[in-house]
Amino acid sequence: MSIRTRRVGNEIQKLVSELIDAGAIRDPRVAGMISITGVDVSPDLKSAKVYYSVFGKQEEIESTAQALESASGYIQSEVGTRLGIKFTPHLRFVFDSSIAYGDHIERILDEIPDE
Repeated sequence: MSIRTRRVGNEIQKLVSELIDAGAIRDPRVAGMISITGVDVSPDLKSAKVYYSVFGKQEEIESTAQALESASGYIQSEVGTRLGIKFTPHLRFVFDSSIAYGDHIERILDEIPDE
């Protein structure tokens, strides 16, 4: 990954997080707490995978995925305006299950009796 793609990815992560935190996505399907965990930008800067996690039940995760997919055009437009580069990468939202998996492992470890 080049320095430029890393910088663009970091900026996209920051901007998408700000948009979500500011309530720019006014979709009732957005449920639970959303965190943008990372962004992978393609070397040609034409596409970016935006990884997110949701703290909530499976139904909330699914509804949030639908809401983000629905709002992706708006989010991409806002990112493009604020980023100030010639072409805005196409944003694709991907659920990051690593936090949920870590939480699951922690609950299993908590159930092990102390000796």
